Amino acid sequence: MKNNMKIMGQLSVVLLICVLLGQGMWLYHVREMKLGEFRESANYALLNATYNYLSDECLNVGKNYKLTYSLTKDNRFYWRYDNKKDTIPIKSPDMVDKLGKLIIYDCLCEHGLFDVLRLNKLYIDYLKEKGIVESPVLKVLNVEGKELLSTGNLNKEFSSIITVPVDLGYKYQHQIIAIFELPFIFRALSGILWVELIFMIGFIFCLVWQWCSIRMTMRSARIQTMGMTHLEHKLKKPLATMISVVNGILEGKDSVLCPRDTTKLTMVKARLMKMADITDTMLTSLKTSVLMINREVIDLKFEMEMTTEMFSLIRPYARVGYRIAEGLEYPCLDKIYFNYVVVNLVDNAIKYGGTHPVVKVDFYTIGDNYVLTVEDNGIGIAPKDQKQIFKQFYRVKNQQVTKTTGFGLGLTFVHKVVCAYGGSIRLESELGIGSKFTITIPQ
Repeated sequence: MKNNMKIMGQLSVVLLICVLLGQGMWLYHVREMKLGEFRESANYALLNATYNYLSDECLNVGKNYKLTYSLTKDNRFYWRYDNKKDTIPIKSPDMVDKLGKLIIYDCLCEHGLFDVLRLNKLYIDYLKEKGIVESPVLKVLNVEGKELLSTGNLNKEFSSIITVPVDLGYKYQHQIIAIFELPFIFRALSGILWVELIFMIGFIFCLVWQWCSIRMTMRSARIQTMGMTHLEHKLKKPLATMISVVNGILEGKDSVLCPRDTTKLTMVKARLMKMADITDTMLTSLKTSVLMINREVIDLKFEMEMTTEMFSLIRPYARVGYRIAEGLEYPCLDKIYFNYVVVNLVDNAIKYGGTHPVVKVDFYTIGDNYVLTVEDNGIGIAPKDQKQIFKQFYRVKNQQVTKTTGFGLGLTFVHKVVCAYGGSIRLESELGIGSKFTITIPQ
């Protein structure tokens, strides 16, 4: 089962990464496809605008500079303007029109009549017919790529679109190109690709971090399970032995006990049996993280008397007092768990109360809530430790706490009981002065 879950998790991660990569590749493909369509339309419009412009100019320069071109009988291209003329061998009659445009440009270029601004206006009209509203910048370049004429300052950058060069001139061999600032839609797609890349990197980082965290949690859970198994063995067996010994003394025929000793041993036996039940319940709840509360009317004064008498026997150097508000002698609480909460908090208060610990227990109501407070005059708890003491196996790291036996489970279970009641627990503490635990439980 564990291996299957691990395989399913790995497959899920791989599939998610594949989806992200596939989406990124699809967006990139769409962007390149649309860029190609834009560039193709711009190329076609530039070629048509340039040739139509040269055709129009041919009528103007033809008369002034006697520009003519034609196809001879022996399939040679003949041209003439000013006092210049020449023939060019050609392979196909279809080349006459293209070569004618090149000769027209040569004539315009020699006389400084090539109007790139007029060509730009004509080009914009052709672009609008193709549905392109972006404004171009036309540049005329020589063979070395040096700029000769331009309609703007837009440079060849990564964030621009450049058309395929259109040849100009037979003699001068110039080229004209159009440069567009990258349209918003393409910038947006680029931004989406970058965001997705950053997201994927962050996602992979989170996966690595989460995997490390899960491994640490699983390792910690195994250690805690081993610790609870060890505690179960170390707690249940001594409790069973003590119950058996006390029971043997009480029921023994040869034992001579005074009534007070019999009462004390009976109380010890009852407490040991209750502690055995609490131990089983506590360990089970720590393993399953589930705790069920069964409320009933309890004799709180009797429970408090038993608690104070027990501590007077096992901790004779401590003073434990209690006070119950009038009318609250029989509250509706869980008999086992609530008693454990009181015993655990009082026991901790005595452990860390120094040589003369004094513990005060108060039970009263505020509104519709029961309130239990346990206050001591002990060593106190540092602010940095106050938020940690309810965690499993956590113990405050100071010399006095280290010398005191414990596993760091008592307050964890107290917190679970209070949460099961639907209540809350609050700690007020000052180093060297003492601590006060306040538990609020809905009635």
